[in-house]
Amino acid sequence: MISRDSIRQIIEAARIEEVVADFVPLKKAGSVLKGNCPFHMEKTPSFVVNPNKNIFKCFGCGKGGDAVKFVMEHEKFTYPEALRFLAQKFNITIVETESSEQDKQAAQEQESIYIVLNYAKKFFQEQLFDTEQGKNIGLSYFKERGFLESTIKSFDLGYAPDSYDAFYNQAIANGHQKERLINAGLIKEKNEKCYDFFRDRVMFPIHNVSGKVIAFGGRILKQNEKAPKYINTPETEVYHKSHIVYGIYQAKNEIRQQEVCYLVEGYTDVISLHQAGIKNVVASSGTALTKEQVLLIKRFTQNITILYDGDNAGIKAALRGLDIVLEQGLNVHLVLLPNGEDPDSFVQTNGLDKTLDYINQNKKDFIFFKSSLLMKEAGNDPIKKSEVIKDIVESIAKIDDNIKRQLYIKECANIVEVTENVLVNETNKIRTSSFKKARQINESEQQSINNYVEIEEDHEQNASQIPKLYYQEKDILRLLVEFADEVYDKEHNVGEHILSELTEVAFKNSMFDKVVQYYIKGYEDGHSFKALNDIAIIDDEDIKQVIVELQSSQYELSENWLKMHDIIVRESNRTYITDVDSVMNRFRFYKLMEAMQVLDQRIKTADENKQVEELYGIQIKKMEYISLKIDLSKKIGTITHPF
Repeated sequence: MISRDSIRQIIEAARIEEVVADFVPLKKAGSVLKGNCPFHMEKTPSFVVNPNKNIFKCFGCGKGGDAVKFVMEHEKFTYPEALRFLAQKFNITIVETESSEQDKQAAQEQESIYIVLNYAKKFFQEQLFDTEQGKNIGLSYFKERGFLESTIKSFDLGYAPDSYDAFYNQAIANGHQKERLINAGLIKEKNEKCYDFFRDRVMFPIHNVSGKVIAFGGRILKQNEKAPKYINTPETEVYHKSHIVYGIYQAKNEIRQQEVCYLVEGYTDVISLHQAGIKNVVASSGTALTKEQVLLIKRFTQNITILYDGDNAGIKAALRGLDIVLEQGLNVHLVLLPNGEDPDSFVQTNGLDKTLDYINQNKKDFIFFKSSLLMKEAGNDPIKKSEVIKDIVESIAKIDDNIKRQLYIKECANIVEVTENVLVNETNKIRTSSFKKARQINESEQQSINNYVEIEEDHEQNASQIPKLYYQEKDILRLLVEFADEVYDKEHNVGEHILSELTEVAFKNSMFDKVVQYYIKGYEDGHSFKALNDIAIIDDEDIKQVIVELQSSQYELSENWLKMHDIIVRESNRTYITDVDSVMNRFRFYKLMEAMQVLDQRIKTADENKQVEELYGIQIKKMEYISLKIDLSKKIGTITHPF
């Protein structure tokens, strides 16, 4: 477990602008830096990096945090993995602390699997390049496929010898434990005898995003009807086939730069295209696309072009993954190669330029392709046509973007020969059903957030129409975050003044109330407000995100612009006392209005039940509230009447 001191050193050293700049082109905009968000598709930059506060914030998708959070989101690392990544980048030596035996065992088990997999990679490479069997069989095969030696080494390709237990024996001789080799999927045990899982196969190591070998694919070269052509490492602690695409480590940077990912079926397709110069390519390894694979690709681009064989099997494989891709908001095109061709053979025959030309000239929008293909198959059969239309509508309904969805409906209506209204109605039915199901999940919390309305300046509303306090509560927290340590009066700073009024008050927004309680507890425990605002030491992700949000601003005035126009802008910290008084008075006003609403209800109830003494006491209390209301109305500049 990484020590607190090491975490502190890493976070202090990890300058957010340096970390983000490795992945996102940034331009200076006043005191901040801006760029296109790497987490969602946008043309106008809404992604802001604030070097002064050492945080990032996207005002489009809402993601924000410090350097560790950015790496976690961008590389899909765990918290410890992100810390280790940054420690390596900024040359920080990590000190480990004691952790529970269970945590230690889990970490050691995972690390041991990575170690034996890396050992296996080297073993297979040595067999390929340094043994006669490897050279004659494995290396010859790769070279016959047209792979250069540099390409072979770039993808860490290897060879598993034609031996029952050659790898096992050598691994044991080098100190690796049998259990570890089994857990990594490298050997099997039967009748108390161990044997190699991969034998007499050329080997394709599978890397995760950070470049670690997590599994292998092995292709047999001899004719053997009993043995499958390809076998893969079984599921392990570090390898889940449905979560990874082959070649992502080698392709990720090029995918970002080219803003498109080419998706193929096999290992050799990836390697041939990569060698030819099309490096933004990954493979689904012959399986139907999964949501996790699509999300992995989405981290690097919003655009997928699927290259598949032009036979029926290739077409059906393409269509299977369609809805999953659309559901995640990606733009999808399909390129069907000529019959008898796959991406590997096509690029080997035609070269880079002709291959790219063919892709650009023959790529088709996925939904339009599906519509045309299925309608052609349905012919004049009305039942089949009906089924096709339902299938197409199911796909269109997956698209969240309203404009894009309407355009698809318009074009598909012509293809399937029905009116747009029919497709619109059917699409709406499906989406409505989906929304109802989604709303049932976490409905109460969503309601508490989404139902807030913007506060209007007209406070003379009926009691039943008193606006909710979302913006007042948010403003109070903003001032607490920005100015907590600033002096408020001779005895208190801003933080103490605000918290003194909130100790027995619950915010209506549950998330904001959680943050208030965090500050109250932290202050009572003797922590400074500066420490409480430090997102580096906040464990609760919800609280951290609220504080990042409050610290972030999308807009900055350029110093050059101010000088050019000879304009002086008041700094916010010069007016913080006025802001605090104004916000707190408005907050008191609305809380008072709520209290008066309760009193009015009690007056009505007491009057109906003729409880004279209770009614008199409530009316006296209401007069006090009316007096307070008049006083607060004057302070916030609102004219009101006592009766």
